[in-house]
Amino acid sequence: MKRFVFGMTALVCAMSGNAQSKAALYDSTKVEQLQEVVVKGVRAQKNAPYAVANIKKKELNEFSKTGKELPFLFSQTPGVMAWSENGLGTGTTYMRIRGAGDSRINVTLDGVPLNSPEDQCVFWVNMNSYGSLLGSVQIQRGVGTSTNGDGAFGGTVALSSATPQLTPGLEVSGSYGSFNTYNIGGKFSTGLLWKHLIFDGAYHETNTDGFVHGTSGRSGSYYGGLTWMEDNFQIRYKNIGNFEKTGQAWNGVTAGDNDMSLMDGTYGMNTGIETYKDMYEVGLGKFNSLYEYMTYDADGNFAKDANGNYITERYKMADGTYWDKATDNFWQNHNILSASWNINDHWTTSASLHYTYGYGYYREFRPNNKLSKFGLTAVDEAGKNIKKTDFVRKKGLSQNTYGLVWNANYKDDAWDIVGGLSIQNFDGNHFGYLTYAANNVVRQMILSNGDYKYYDSDAHKLDGNVFVKAAYHINDHWDVFGDIQYRHVGYKTDGINDKFYDSNSGYNNQQLDINEKYDFLNPKAGFSWNLKGHRIYGSVAMSHREPERNNFTDNGSYPAPKAEKVLDYELGYTYNGDIFHLGANFFYMDYVDQFVQTGAVSDIGENLTTNIKDSYRTGIELQAGVDPTSWLTIEGNASLSKNKIKDFDEVVEDWDNGQQTIHYDNSTLSFSPSTILNGFVTLHHKGLQAVWHTNFVSRQYLDNTENNDRSLPCYSVSNISLSYSLKPKKVMKEAIFGLNFNNVFNRRYAASGWVYSAIYESGGHGNDNRYYQIGFIPMAGFTMMGSVTLRF
Repeated sequence: MKRFVFGMTALVCAMSGNAQSKAALYDSTKVEQLQEVVVKGVRAQKNAPYAVANIKKKELNEFSKTGKELPFLFSQTPGVMAWSENGLGTGTTYMRIRGAGDSRINVTLDGVPLNSPEDQCVFWVNMNSYGSLLGSVQIQRGVGTSTNGDGAFGGTVALSSATPQLTPGLEVSGSYGSFNTYNIGGKFSTGLLWKHLIFDGAYHETNTDGFVHGTSGRSGSYYGGLTWMEDNFQIRYKNIGNFEKTGQAWNGVTAGDNDMSLMDGTYGMNTGIETYKDMYEVGLGKFNSLYEYMTYDADGNFAKDANGNYITERYKMADGTYWDKATDNFWQNHNILSASWNINDHWTTSASLHYTYGYGYYREFRPNNKLSKFGLTAVDEAGKNIKKTDFVRKKGLSQNTYGLVWNANYKDDAWDIVGGLSIQNFDGNHFGYLTYAANNVVRQMILSNGDYKYYDSDAHKLDGNVFVKAAYHINDHWDVFGDIQYRHVGYKTDGINDKFYDSNSGYNNQQLDINEKYDFLNPKAGFSWNLKGHRIYGSVAMSHREPERNNFTDNGSYPAPKAEKVLDYELGYTYNGDIFHLGANFFYMDYVDQFVQTGAVSDIGENLTTNIKDSYRTGIELQAGVDPTSWLTIEGNASLSKNKIKDFDEVVEDWDNGQQTIHYDNSTLSFSPSTILNGFVTLHHKGLQAVWHTNFVSRQYLDNTENNDRSLPCYSVSNISLSYSLKPKKVMKEAIFGLNFNNVFNRRYAASGWVYSAIYESGGHGNDNRYYQIGFIPMAGFTMMGSVTLRF
């Protein structure tokens, strides 16, 4: 790292004088305008009638030093919440907007879709420190304006890469904190070379031991870019790669009638803790059933050590060695070639070609699994059926995605019209291997010639859309907006899946033969009124969304999946004054066949869903802020909502009779808190900045039955962020020292989870007193991290 810093510093110094003089040939405002042309097609136009939050470059760059994934920054805006499997905000991370999960949130980078076409979500673990590469982010809540790719249904996140730097620069940073978490990185720009060329690059990675047991991991990203600039034309190539090898904990902290997780991270039973409420008050621990199991003493109780702590053991292999951990391993590489052109005072256009390659797999120990789960039968030397043994499975995928994005913009004093198209093709493969079996007979039977492949399927998806959106400036006070998009989706998957069914001929794979086509028309219209800092706006927008892969393969006892539809009504008011600003946005999202989480999960922690015919989300989002002095800012935002299912038929397992169907009227949607609050107090004076942030999230139901026993209690978390900037002119441009204190009151809470419930009348568990098991996704208590950033 030292050699890198000294070498890049020398390079920057050698080029700085010449490059700075050449940079003077270009107007930096025009350079920024050319970057805006690239994202014009997916961002809301000025004064557009949508609920929007904008995050600027400085905030993104500062956040990138924390090692946390971007959803934790987004969760500081109205109606957004985030959590991570390892409890620290690094690694595998998820988010929701207005209760809508990742697969309903459209994410683009410079207009190019980032959502995985099949799963329709973004795996944020593979986007370590993207914040340092970005110039801005726009978050649209609700349907918003037309965009490219999957998931534009519950919210949109439009990422824009930073404008190429015309003068040479170098930045190196390092952070270290709790649970041996550290983040290192650097980025550079050559500035303008030969009057036209800029080369820039970056590398960042985060390592951590993780809060939850077995979630240690390493993830990172790299970037390399070439930009060719003319006065009104820019062509830019970006190569952005991501990698990770992270320990997994998708089961969370599990608890049942006889086992409870304790504050110290042990796992025990017969502790006097009888309910999940009691467990929650004692404190969520760090036990990870993907990594370890309980041991027993001679009396058949969970064993304790001399200090009274429960003893856990890691899973043991047949050769006496211990299983390390379940790891997710993924590599992804994005290639984007974009060109933007300011044709004249009225016309601009941009086009991007993109290609993304992804490959990954996870390895998991499966203790005492039935052979039938993998479609196997075997007998031992005595001729008896072998029903169970330990396995290690490796499940993975490969992805190739390529496409074209184009848009053109006409703008004059009255009109702002944007039209464009996007076409994207996806090819993917899913595979699964057994790489280990504890039983010697089974091992010899399936692994004598190498790993045993037990499923394999291919997938193809074609996604294309055309759109036009227009804003008309009637006069100084009134603007009207119209937006219409046509989208075609073709999805096909075939082969054999990783589920097996018992038949007369033995166990057979679930056969996949899905070939579906969808055609969607998504219109939007609205208005905006402005006067002396006051703005009133309203809009009506329609959106459709096709099912994702899991909706087809994992819908269990529910009917075949249908496409979803939503009609989104928005009405808002904002005021921006010299020292005070506020805003209120009312929304009503009326869904037809919305996919909602049932509370059940697949065997790798994926939330299972089903279509609900009639449901809605409605509420108000509030924002306010005041700058009473030049050194103090007080801000806050709130999301208050009702999230309801009008009619819901739950299919619940009945251990005595197979299944029951139970009808509900007007129950609350799962994973949709009615209240999300954020408050900020910021002190800023010269180079010093101190921020107090408190976040509150109300109760979340884990299924759609609105049962408090099967829910997550509300939580409140407070964080403190400190930074100090020095500008020693002779040595470097800037040195920034940061210190972050997270969860300062050491609250133990779960931000997400899962539930399994069943009716068992003969065992005393009727519908009002079901047998159930909950998995909590716990977040860490008090943590801290310090950082240093040097800019040359």
